[in-house]
Amino acid sequence: MVKHIVLFKLTSFINTVEKERQLEQMNKIFSVLPDQLPFIIDFRTGKNISNAGHAWDFVIDSVFSCADDLNLYQNSPEHLLAVKEASVILKEKAVVDYEF
Repeated sequence: MVKHIVLFKLTSFINTVEKERQLEQMNKIFSVLPDQLPFIIDFRTGKNISNAGHAWDFVIDSVFSCADDLNLYQNSPEHLLAVKEASVILKEKAVVDYEF
């Protein structure tokens, strides 16, 4: 099994209302992927609830049966479209992939 975790920190918003709108947009873009891609075993998106200054804003937490399925996901037209749609939201990204 492979766990794929992606963290995002939003970098360009005017106020907390705009930040919340961007987070909702991220959720809307990515949360549909498990319904479109049958090789995703588990998939969750979430907005940060911590007030810590070092906390990231949004997470995609997913599981695949093997690295080949993760590669299929990352290169699928559905995922590439989601990445393109989310590119209008300025952000930093961190990724961790590990086997378990």
